[in-house]
Amino acid sequence: CDHYHRTAEDIALMRRLGTNAYRFSVAWPRVVPGGDGPVNAKGLAFYDRFVDDLLAAGITPAVTLYHW
Repeated sequence: CDHYHRTAEDIALMRRLGTNAYRFSVAWPRVVPGGDGPVNAKGLAFYDRFVDDLLAAGITPAVTLYHW
């Protein structure tokens, strides 16, 4: 399981399965590594790209703070 590096493969699999929506949570350590302080631009870019790729595949993203 390496979602960070395999998002394209994951999205392709979702398309093959006919998924039309995908719920995921934001990994806050990726966005705010220190827990408090500056935001990691690369972390935000990951989610921006991921959401764009989901939309391009016809999959509606549903972002949650915590979904377990």
